[in-house]
Amino acid sequence: MTANMLKAVKIRERLHEDLVKPANGIIYHLKTMYRYTVEMFRTCQFCHQFQSVLQKSLIDQSTQCSLEHKRQLNWCREVRKLVPLKTNGDGNCLLHAVSLSMWGVQDADLVLRKILFSALKEVDTRNFKLRWQLETVKSQEFVETGLHYNTRNWEEEWEDLIRMTSTEISEARSGLRYNSLEEIHIFVLVNILRRPIIVLADKMLRSLESGSSFAPLTVGGVYLPLHWPAEECYRYPIVLGYENTHFTSLITQKDSGPEIRAVPLVSSEPGRFEDLKVHFLTDDEEMRKEQLLKEYLMVIEIPVQGWEHGTTHLINAAKLDEGNLPKDLNLMEDYFKLVQSEYKMWQENTDVIVRKPVFITRGPFMMNQKSMTFTEMSLIEVKCETPNCPFFMSVNTQPYCHECFAWRQQGNKPRRPSTKTASEKPWTTGAGSSRVEFCELVGGLSEEPVTGPHSAPPTAPSLFLYSETTAMKCRTPDCPFTLNVQHNGLCERCYNSRQLSPHSSLM
Repeated sequence: MTANMLKAVKIRERLHEDLVKPANGIIYHLKTMYRYTVEMFRTCQFCHQFQSVLQKSLIDQSTQCSLEHKRQLNWCREVRKLVPLKTNGDGNCLLHAVSLSMWGVQDADLVLRKILFSALKEVDTRNFKLRWQLETVKSQEFVETGLHYNTRNWEEEWEDLIRMTSTEISEARSGLRYNSLEEIHIFVLVNILRRPIIVLADKMLRSLESGSSFAPLTVGGVYLPLHWPAEECYRYPIVLGYENTHFTSLITQKDSGPEIRAVPLVSSEPGRFEDLKVHFLTDDEEMRKEQLLKEYLMVIEIPVQGWEHGTTHLINAAKLDEGNLPKDLNLMEDYFKLVQSEYKMWQENTDVIVRKPVFITRGPFMMNQKSMTFTEMSLIEVKCETPNCPFFMSVNTQPYCHECFAWRQQGNKPRRPSTKTASEKPWTTGAGSSRVEFCELVGGLSEEPVTGPHSAPPTAPSLFLYSETTAMKCRTPDCPFTLNVQHNGLCERCYNSRQLSPHSSLM
């Protein structure tokens, strides 16, 4: 999710610089970037209509409703609620969700996926393979079907699991761009990150039509970075939701109340509490499971109401981190400036406002106080006209971004932005770049009024914002491929087909 393009680029550059590739066979891992956490900003400061639009834009309400209905999410009143951020469903949702949880950007450049693939291809993975084999033979599916693998079967399965992490476009029938990942990939990932992951999910795979269960679902549970000493790991876990074969990032809301910032290590079953499964333990580790949880997580006891009236139970929970991104990487401040700017404009206008279109294809941005709506727009690419300014113009301040417009209103001369650091590169749309970075609203933001931006606030043609990967999509309706900005927002295939068509015309 990106609002400030330079910060998004810096995050990805830092990831490349942060990756450690030991020559002694130790798993590839991040040096410092694994310690960051994103929080959702509070929306109660805005009116109900504005809150509703923000929530629809940011939160995967379907996943939230489903997991809450199944009592897998937010069933414990003593801890803070978690909200699932909208995560792109292209087969790389696991890495998107993890990246969102730590840095506020999806894994659109496949940085994490490439690291995962490289680690499995280039590092001694015999320990991972052994743990995977142990968990597989214990699985209900393996036991009930009476499967027996020989050495060749195991080798072929393992090679398939490695190939699944490739960044090559998938040829699977699912229609997703990339192969979906499995439990063992999560376990390898937590060892790359040196940080636990907790997945909240249903325990049964259910029919979308009838809701009836037809297969066990084992992805939910706790994944610990067991290939590292606990003292070398970050003990605040990343929390993910899993629903309808899709991962989402589950984050807390900033200063949302007195509840404890933690996630239960038990699930709420009818009449009882059941410990979350800890994945990929050896037999010896299984005997020390409680001790391992306390070593790799900050485990606390929480009193909760029991199933019988008037009874109380103590359950274990893992403490969660608060938003801690450093200022030079913190996109949340930029999101907050955009939200405040749009909200202020909305408050100042009492009548229907039809704003001037800026090379859009589906009509202008419209908003009114009686029925606030944000019309969905096609992908556009309109940069601020100030030389070297990295931000987009706004429909309200065109042809400049918010900050450049404000400077001109104050009588200042046009200036060249000085926000770029030595490690940042100019944003370009030439060869080698097929992405247009767009603003998105999400993040752990301060509720205090912004008195003066330190950098230009992000701008976009509307408050209905797109994820990075949505912004990468070809402009042809329902086309699943990525655009090429040199082809006016079309992918190679659609562009070529239009060129061949005698009546071809760009949208």
